[in-house]
Amino acid sequence: MSAEENIIKTSNWKFPKTFWTANTVELLERAAFYCMFIAMSLYLTDVVGFDDKWAGIIGAFFSAGVYFLPPFTGALSDKIGFRNALLLAFAFLSIGYSTMSLLPFKPTAVMALAFVMFGGSFIKSIITGTVSQSSSESNRARAYSIFYFIVNIGAFTGKMIAKPVRVDIGLDAIGYYSGAMSIIALITVFFLFKNIDTIGQAKPLREIWKSFIRVLTNLR
Repeated sequence: MSAEENIIKTSNWKFPKTFWTANTVELLERAAFYCMFIAMSLYLTDVVGFDDKWAGIIGAFFSAGVYFLPPFTGALSDKIGFRNALLLAFAFLSIGYSTMSLLPFKPTAVMALAFVMFGGSFIKSIITGTVSQSSSESNRARAYSIFYFIVNIGAFTGKMIAKPVRVDIGLDAIGYYSGAMSIIALITVFFLFKNIDTIGQAKPLREIWKSFIRVLTNLR
């Protein structure tokens, strides 16, 4: 029995380091995402120069992609391992957010949001998977309670910081803040996140797609 497994079995409130690392980067990711998301429409119109119609269309595609992609990026995470998937996700998020501030032009802004959409779609499935695998039946409910508590703190922090960043510094600084949070998360994963063995456990993407279509076409 490993040291981490022993910790899980002997206490309902103590969790392995991987659990706390996963929740820490989830906090950073949520703070970055909501700081950007709450100001995205203003960024697209006032900074980039899109009109209201195109800002709405881009925002709709972005939101749809964030919720559409996780079944597929989650399967990819199982194939390549959670640690590699998190490194990839936060690399995409760091590039995407930073590009929003560094190159606030129409083509690059759309590309930056695509990076953020793709990177963000990895996070929740990986973190929830880590929470599940780093807890036992006796403390799994508490593990998820901590996880959702962290999610709410991150969302609140991101929304709270969005106004002073937007008003006191400027809309074009939103990407710098969110990019910094993502870079910190990337470094944290690189040095502290211990991989959970999921490689090869994923269902084929074709099977996931068939299941997704089956759900969409089920009238009930």
